[in-house]
Amino acid sequence: MNRHSLRFQISIFFLVIMVLINILFIYQHQYQSRQYDASLLKRFHEGMKILQRDRGERVHKMRRGYQEHRPPPHILKNENYQNESYQRVTSLLQMQVLKPDEIPSLKDYKLIIQSEDLKVYKNKQQIYFIHQVPDNQRTLCFSYISEKQDDYRLILFAFLIDIFIFTFYLYVIKRLQPLQKLKNKIIKFSQGELEVSPLQKGKDEIAQVSNEFNKAIGKIKTLQESRNLFLRNIMHELKTPIAKGKLISDLIDDDKNQKRLGTIFARFEYLLSEFTKIEQVTSNAMILKKKRFRIVDIVDNAFDLLLIDSEQLDLEINNNLEIDADFELFSTALKNLIDNALKYSSKRAKIIVDKESISIVSYGKELKSTHFETAFNRAFEDSSKGLGLGLYITHHIVKKHGFRLEYKHLDGCNRFNILV
Repeated sequence: MNRHSLRFQISIFFLVIMVLINILFIYQHQYQSRQYDASLLKRFHEGMKILQRDRGERVHKMRRGYQEHRPPPHILKNENYQNESYQRVTSLLQMQVLKPDEIPSLKDYKLIIQSEDLKVYKNKQQIYFIHQVPDNQRTLCFSYISEKQDDYRLILFAFLIDIFIFTFYLYVIKRLQPLQKLKNKIIKFSQGELEVSPLQKGKDEIAQVSNEFNKAIGKIKTLQESRNLFLRNIMHELKTPIAKGKLISDLIDDDKNQKRLGTIFARFEYLLSEFTKIEQVTSNAMILKKKRFRIVDIVDNAFDLLLIDSEQLDLEINNNLEIDADFELFSTALKNLIDNALKYSSKRAKIIVDKESISIVSYGKELKSTHFETAFNRAFEDSSKGLGLGLYITHHIVKKHGFRLEYKHLDGCNRFNILV
């Protein structure tokens, strides 16, 4: 997935939100656990205070009784005194004080708090405080039934929040699907595909934009079909008079006029061939038959198409470059560039083959326009010699191969580079 795409960024946003919410739930759980542990320790210490206070009162009364030589009988009995203290702990704190033989086996119980002289175990809702009394090495055990339920509710709530966020994420992604389809449609449109998709259902902005784009494609397709039909009809209607004109010109006895007419009808044939190539380019009828070729071989074929030899311009080979290309079409593209260089260069033109480019260099003024998408661009070719069709056709052939045509003017040189 593209990390710059809207879908990726939305996914990251929801992922961060979900992680943050779960972290907050974890902190909430830990906070509640600390609060719960603190409440348990507080209850234990309150119970110990009651026992210690009762023990202090007992010792005080015993000392005063001994001094008066009449100690109260129930104070002298340790068991009765302990029972009264234990009952006070039970009534005030709802904790039972267990005798050593009443302490259950705590092996399978959950240890939730541990300190030097205190261990707190939990079994369901039952809490056991095991305290090692340091003064007489005895064990004191409190039993307490906690009202706090396990954290199932918090976990369930966190789970429901996660489900809600994930469901909302799926909903947002689903709402973005038409946008993804629109993107793919635009990519195909840029590659020359003019198929109209069914209308998108919905009244949101994405559906509206997609439907309007469909309408625009339909209009462009209609205009292109009309133009292609016009070109086909023009070419068909012109072929017959040109053929008849050439035949009549051959019958003329005047060599001068015969040569002039031959040149005129040859020009007509050239324009018809250029129109044919334009029609192929604009109608996407151009089917490439790619194979691996050396650039020098394609350049030689371009020379043959121009009926010239390599001595008419300089050829600089810096790399034995090979490309995957349609031999005839790519030769035509190079032929157009070489032809322009030979026609308009004030000095000897040059072809340079580098590691990743083929350059055709000519000498002259900088061109006014570099917009190769427009046919009949007279800014490239003189009106007396051409209609700007050569670069238009070359640009589309190069683009069809997946390469790029660029123009630069440096030090009085017009340089057309094909980047492969």
